[in-house]
Amino acid sequence: MTKPAPTLLFVDDDPDVRKTAELLFRRAGYTYLEAASPVSALSLVATTPVDLVLLDLNFSKSQTSGQEGLDCLGDMLRHAPSLSVIVVTGHSGLQIAVQALRAGARDFVMKPWNNDRLLATVEATLAARRTDTLVAARPPVLIGLSEPMRRIMAAMDRCAALTIPVLFTGETGTGKSLAATVLHHQSRRSTLSVVECATLSPDDLDDTPNRTLILENIDRLPDKSIPALLGYLHRAPRSNCRVLSTSTRPRAEIGLDRGLLYALSTMDIALVPLRERVEDIVPLAEHFILTTCQLHGFSPRTLSAEARASLQAEAWADNVHALKQVIERALILSDNPTLTTADLHLHDRPGLSTDLPKGNLAQSEKRLIEDALNRHNFNVSAAAADLGLTRPSLYRRMAKHGL
Repeated sequence: MTKPAPTLLFVDDDPDVRKTAELLFRRAGYTYLEAASPVSALSLVATTPVDLVLLDLNFSKSQTSGQEGLDCLGDMLRHAPSLSVIVVTGHSGLQIAVQALRAGARDFVMKPWNNDRLLATVEATLAARRTDTLVAARPPVLIGLSEPMRRIMAAMDRCAALTIPVLFTGETGTGKSLAATVLHHQSRRSTLSVVECATLSPDDLDDTPNRTLILENIDRLPDKSIPALLGYLHRAPRSNCRVLSTSTRPRAEIGLDRGLLYALSTMDIALVPLRERVEDIVPLAEHFILTTCQLHGFSPRTLSAEARASLQAEAWADNVHALKQVIERALILSDNPTLTTADLHLHDRPGLSTDLPKGNLAQSEKRLIEDALNRHNFNVSAAAADLGLTRPSLYRRMAKHGL
């Protein structure tokens, strides 16, 4: 039986470079995928079996530091620690390529590349890649480009391999359980148990080695379970086990015995509401579009510039959960290849607050235009194409916002 061709994911913002790579790798017999941004790349890695990633380091036109690519590398390895990544770089130079190797890349190739040498590097990396996996299912992934999410991911990176207990707090829908599950996969422990604290029993506190125990809603823990949990917290590190707990209440308002609270929260990570990290809304929406389309076999969809601004203008009282539901419903109900604000039905959701700040949509539109102009170094034609607008239309909006 013939083995399937290895799948390569090539990540670069330059369509000409991606086309050159596609011709080279398809001719060499590889299955070829591509992404134009770090968020698209992470979504593909989270939803599609990929054998090797070839990753550019710079995506914004004015950037040459390589930090965007290094952040993307960290995000992908956080999601899939055994993933093979080759850095493909030009502007950043050898020093950043070496930094990428230290961060977990398997090799690097300098632009402009030699085709034979690039293919040899790919073949050697595939031959040497690790094949150990934790589970057959695709592990979960955190999506976030904002500074608050970067701080959260950095804190998780620092404690991933340790046995210290971690408390995740945050509003409903901010992703506490997801973050805890991601941290478990980062730790490479073999067993995961998730327990609702209101139903915690002594059987849940057995001494299975190499285990992560996630305690959901720790503020609901019955008093009768406190002694057994304290005993487990004391002995868990001996068998490479750790406890992760979640609560919708801030740490100071959880109401547990002080000694138990300290024992549960050597590290306290507060998940940030979506309204406080507006720059993550569109990347999250695009991730949900990709994963939902792949799951249900829908044709690929995109968001219009108007829909992006509308999503960013929402208050999102139920955070990421609500955003995911809006996107999934729009994909099911609409056949449009480009989702518009009308397709999203943002004001049809139950419990929606109608007293949103006036001017919020205008502010979001202004921010969206500013971001596009900055991405394209104030090249109006390129920014207009990125936003799906004509040049005159973009000029009118720039004048309206004083840009």
